[in-house]
Amino acid sequence: MLNSPRSFWTTSEAGHREGYVVEQRGRAARRAELISATRRVAGRSGLTRTNVRAVAAEASVSTGSVLYYFPTFDDLMYATVEGVLEEMYEKRRMIAESEPDPAKRLVALIVAGVPDEISDHLRMAYESIPLLREQPEYRPLHRSIVERQVALFRSTIEIGAAIGVFRPTADLTMIARNIVALEDAYDLYPLIGLEHGAATYRANILSYARTALACELDLQASP
Repeated sequence: MLNSPRSFWTTSEAGHREGYVVEQRGRAARRAELISATRRVAGRSGLTRTNVRAVAAEASVSTGSVLYYFPTFDDLMYATVEGVLEEMYEKRRMIAESEPDPAKRLVALIVAGVPDEISDHLRMAYESIPLLREQPEYRPLHRSIVERQVALFRSTIEIGAAIGVFRPTADLTMIARNIVALEDAYDLYPLIGLEHGAATYRANILSYARTALACELDLQASP
């Protein structure tokens, strides 16, 4: 029995949609490969020394292929930095969700925020800051990562205050912002040649948190 015109076109359209989905998946996979290549190049050479030729060589493709999947090289760099910042936040969010005790969670977040060694990805995040003047589209990315980290700390402090673990001496948001600001400042120290050790920086931040929250915070309690 022959298909009716309606069933014929329905089948044809379904095939077209399936082909489109496959094509989009392939495109997304190639974009992800190029972003990974950009991260590797930037990790070795620095963000400002990363260029389309180096990324193409790293990904074993032509420069034309790179620009086929991204309208401009700046778009690829933006996607790379966006991915790095998002990954950083997700790691901290998972730490917060995995520790129910607010005091231990606060310590764990601070430990994660001031690592013993500055990773290539964290270095990339800070290297992208000088781009803000000429490429203001990066500003929402950095604002978002700051505000979401503040929110993680604020919610942790709020929970601790509600159950009597913390006794805040100032506005909760202000305390959270100060902790994030201290983390950012201390993470910059190694990048500018100040090497006092991450343990010292973490202890300094915890000292502020103890004072601001009128509580005991044990660094050894961190998982």
